[in-house]
Amino acid sequence: MIYITGRAVEQMITESNKKVEEGDFKLLDILHHLTSGLKSISSEMAYRGTDELRQSCGGAGFHIASGVVSGFTDHAPLPTFEGVNTLMF
Repeated sequence: MIYITGRAVEQMITESNKKVEEGDFKLLDILHHLTSGLKSISSEMAYRGTDELRQSCGGAGFHIASGVVSGFTDHAPLPTFEGVNTLMF
């Protein structure tokens, strides 16, 4: 789902860039809404997925040597960066 949506947004961005060069800015508003929603959904999925993985590993999921912790700490701040997901939804 994320991949397909990302590809569609990527195509819209390419189209929008061409239109902006011609002075047409109509797609920018739509792209802002789509990218905000895509950011909130994908970062929420990444956060929840890595947290579920960490918890399912039990005590080893909290151990730095497992490698799970670094993945979790990489994904944990994503729902907050560039706007809190609650607002972005």
